[in-house]
Amino acid sequence: QLDFYNFDTLCTSIIADSTAKEVRIDNKNDDIIHLAFGKSEYPTWDDYLNFLEERCIPRNRMGINTYLDAIGVDEYNPLDIIMKTEGRMAEDHQWLRVKQLCP
Repeated sequence: QLDFYNFDTLCTSIIADSTAKEVRIDNKNDDIIHLAFGKSEYPTWDDYLNFLEERCIPRNRMGINTYLDAIGVDEYNPLDIIMKTEGRMAEDHQWLRVKQLCP
């Protein structure tokens, strides 16, 4: 389970099942600009994977391996990166909290 925030306001709770490749969300407000999947209430697994990658440094960024080493991640895996960075980006005030991660 991940919670998506704008500043300190919880905007979307996300439950993702990697075995079934299913995603459920609970939007906490009506401001589609700050919701994890915008106006989509039923994101697909691909939508979820794309969302995670959008909250990370681009995989083709020059010096990506140096960056991954610096944050302690062995390879480019968006969820691993988010666990280290909370999905924070310089361009906005949105971030993710990983609430629960099952093996």
